[in-house]
Formats: sequence, C-alpha cells, structure tokens
Amino acid sequence: MSALIVFIPFPITALFAWLFYRFNSKRRWFTIGEMIFWDIIVLIVLQLIWLIWF
Repeated sequence: MSALIVFIPFPITALFAWLFYRFNSKRRWFTIGEMIFWDIIVLIVLQLIWLIWF
C-alpha cells in the first residue's frame, strides 16, 4: 500500500485539469498550451508538497 501513496498527486492533478478545462470551456480565457502549462505547474507543486509531507 505504501508504494501506491506516491501516485496520489496524479489523480488530484487530473481532477484539477478537468475542472480547469470545464472552467475554460465556458470563458475561453486560456489556450490549450496555457492550460497544459498550468496543469504541469500544479503537478510540480503537488509533488513538492507531497515529498515534504511524506
């Protein structure tokens, strides 16, 4: 079980990407490239927090 804890930030990031896509589909504020950029930033931040926490 402890080996699977490493993968918890990935579903959280996927949820953020899905919510961000839904938000952006109504407003069209960001391009696809900007959405990918911010999704990667969120993934990096979550990974860093996760590494410090565990």
